[in-house]
Amino acid sequence: MLSSRRPIKIEWFYSLEGEKTKLNWFLFEVALEYYDRIKGSPELSAYCEEYDDKQIAQYCTYHAKRMKESLLRFLKGQRKSIILYREYMTEYYHDNSVATNRALHKVCMEAWEHMLSACENCPVQCLDDYVSVSMDFDKYSV
Repeated sequence: MLSSRRPIKIEWFYSLEGEKTKLNWFLFEVALEYYDRIKGSPELSAYCEEYDDKQIAQYCTYHAKRMKESLLRFLKGQRKSIILYREYMTEYYHDNSVATNRALHKVCMEAWEHMLSACENCPVQCLDDYVSVSMDFDKYSV
């Protein structure tokens, strides 16, 4: 899963030691999943030709980090679900076509569903203990 060839960098998800939380680790994993799904989507082949791997990685990072507020509201019981705002795409990419944004939103939903499903059986339980320190940041850092 974590390869040095991946363009999404762990350090994009924290700037201070105190930000090496399980929540930020989860968001890093979401960004990786989102990236893989974008790169593997036939509907997004033109998008992948227009943007290089680093640009796509930066977008996936931006989107995952923007989802933090919605995720926290859900985890704190303030909302019954996690809202995947389409505006995050249009804020980042002002000139995308409706079809491209629709495809990005679709793979975003798939990535979130996959990650939430995978987390149910994960022993780390990032979302149950989201404020705790994640040792994975140091374990997998270069």
